[in-house]
Amino acid sequence: SLPKLVQTGFMNAACLGSNFNASILGKTIKDEGFDVCSFLKIGKDGGYIEESESGSYSWTHDQIQQAAYDLIPPTQRESFHYQLGQMLLENSTNCEMKRDALFFIVDNMNKGVDLKLDRNQKTQLAGLNLQAGNIAISTSRFHAAAEYLQTGISLLIKDSWIQQYDLTIQLYDAALEAYYTAGQFSKFDAAVKQPLTHARCFEDKLNSYHNLVRYLTASGKSEEALETCLFVLKKLGVEISP
Repeated sequence: SLPKLVQTGFMNAACLGSNFNASILGKTIKDEGFDVCSFLKIGKDGGYIEESESGSYSWTHDQIQQAAYDLIPPTQRESFHYQLGQMLLENSTNCEMKRDALFFIVDNMNKGVDLKLDRNQKTQLAGLNLQAGNIAISTSRFHAAAEYLQTGISLLIKDSWIQQYDLTIQLYDAALEAYYTAGQFSKFDAAVKQPLTHARCFEDKLNSYHNLVRYLTASGKSEEALETCLFVLKKLGVEISP
């Protein structure tokens, strides 16, 4: 059997996915006795992982990754993922959070959404999903963005429009953009009612109306889209004569 720290390295690497880098892996393990370079050498020498020209690592076969993942007891996997993501979050710089680290963090912490998280933990994770969703939108990964933002919305408290207003309006604004662009119209239709009903001022509804007009046009409801445009213009003080 493998030494405990080597097993931990394999379990954590398996949670990071099919590709990972040494820096990210090293930030997920708090034991000072773990040396990431020694672990990667063991992995390469054993034929478990291989290094690419870019310096990242990948499993030599998906069944090896699965075997490494199977080292985590099934009943502990949700908490294992969540704690791994939390550890990576605590050890990542702001610069790293704008790159790959954020997605490793969110992808793992999201696997723990069914744990008994307290309000602060849910708020933190909702905010991380907002960050991931916005970055995914900016890189045209709209389906991934929709998933992150939907998860973020699911983590909001019941009276979030009162107690978490800024986070809530930002999540819905970004989600509507992602749902529309990804063609997820049923999700868009269900979500757009929230900001149009609960936003504190008309200006905070403008992004929702913008995406609503796009949605109505794409759905072949041109007349309704025009009526919505005229309504918005009137609310902004612009009168258009028939």
